[in-house]
Amino acid sequence: MERVLLISKEPGKWEYFKEKLSGLYEFANLKPEEKHDFSKVAIIAVDDIHVVRKINDEKKRTAPAVPPIVFFGDSGDLSTEVKARGLGIADFFSIPFDKEMLLLRFKNVSSISRLIRANDDSLRWMRMIRREMVSVQEGMAEIIAQTVESRDENTGGHILRTSMFINELGNEFVDKGVLKKEELSLIVRAAPLHDVGKIAVRDSILLKPGPLTDSERNEMKKHTEKGADLIKKMQKRFESHAYLKYAHDIALDHHEHFNGGGYPNGKKGEEIPFCARLMSVVDVYDALVSDRVYRKGMPREDAIEIIFSGCGTQFDPVVLEAFDNCKDYLI
Repeated sequence: MERVLLISKEPGKWEYFKEKLSGLYEFANLKPEEKHDFSKVAIIAVDDIHVVRKINDEKKRTAPAVPPIVFFGDSGDLSTEVKARGLGIADFFSIPFDKEMLLLRFKNVSSISRLIRANDDSLRWMRMIRREMVSVQEGMAEIIAQTVESRDENTGGHILRTSMFINELGNEFVDKGVLKKEELSLIVRAAPLHDVGKIAVRDSILLKPGPLTDSERNEMKKHTEKGADLIKKMQKRFESHAYLKYAHDIALDHHEHFNGGGYPNGKKGEEIPFCARLMSVVDVYDALVSDRVYRKGMPREDAIEIIFSGCGTQFDPVVLEAFDNCKDYLI
């Protein structure tokens, strides 16, 4: 039996109403100030316009599945009916009313309630599936990044450290209001894919335990464009993933220089996406302090000095100012 929740300051007023539908619906009474639970309710019946507004406000804040609302007013009170219908009620009834007509109209409202519940269940199911798909797809992207790193014995832990570093650096701009927290979160999620293009670089070059020749270096540089192309393909498959836009920009442009002397396209200044300017600094810093097969990592103080020597040439001065504020927190 479906339940009707009666919300009124005058519960006795509803006895006539309950008598008409006794045995057809189950009823519960509440005063407007009392806490209510709509989870097992088919219809909400009210006699106060303020209660309708309150329920609508709660729906906006918490977005619950609210059953249809019916309003019981005085016969001939057109003003209240107009206001109530304007607030989205399912039906308006005047007291006294005809039982048969009331029953027919309640059946219509009950049908609306069942549709709302079914729709809400479907939406919850779809959201759950969507969350699972997002998790799986992002997990696949991370596995690809880790696979690339596992090929390159020179860069163990690089994607984890650069993700941590870019988060520290980015928080400086969150504090200044330049970045939103949500935007930084997307950048941090995108960071592990910055070198994903190295999956297309030959082992003889990627795993070479020494300096590269000019020809080999030119082939290695292509990892930026190859990475961006791969992420573009991912974007076509996973269009809802906003972080892939940042991943594309980072992969393509994290080797561009602020003065235009970088690669692959010689972008300069603000032509370089901000996320790539952040990655440029943390990528070089981690490369300098990390051990390689052919050399030991340098002391962090020396690496920081080299980073600042590239101010205005390789690196954005604004980013380096933020780097200076958080450098003590880096490994």
